[in-house]
Amino acid sequence: MSIEKNVVVENEVIEAEIVNPNEIVLSTGKKVTKRERRGQHHIVESRLLSACSIKGDGTGVTVGDLILASDIKVAVAIGEIDGTKQKIPASLSEVYELAGEFTYEEWEELKIELQKDKKEMEEKAKNLQASIGSDSELM
Repeated sequence: MSIEKNVVVENEVIEAEIVNPNEIVLSTGKKVTKRERRGQHHIVESRLLSACSIKGDGTGVTVGDLILASDIKVAVAIGEIDGTKQKIPASLSEVYELAGEFTYEEWEELKIELQKDKKEMEEKAKNLQASIGSDSELM
């Protein structure tokens, strides 16, 4: 005597959220999309940095200048906030306005997340350079 077994397999729907590598979700739920940075963004960023670092007293670069430079880089990197497109800040006051969209903690979290991306890119660049050989090996 044989026993037949009917096996019914239910179709399982596996939901996978598509992750945008350019999107940063802050702990508060706010979503920030990084801007695809192109050549003109570098020029705008450099112009802003130079305009903000003008010193009349000849004291040179201060810690505050370095922090401001970091904040400018963050502001230029922001493409969208919660799906709303953001224009590239062209003045320090526009950097302040953009930063005003975030709480103090959110801004710090965003800076840290963007720094992580920078470190990952630098590490990948080092690995790539090691895999193709350094300039000294080519000469």
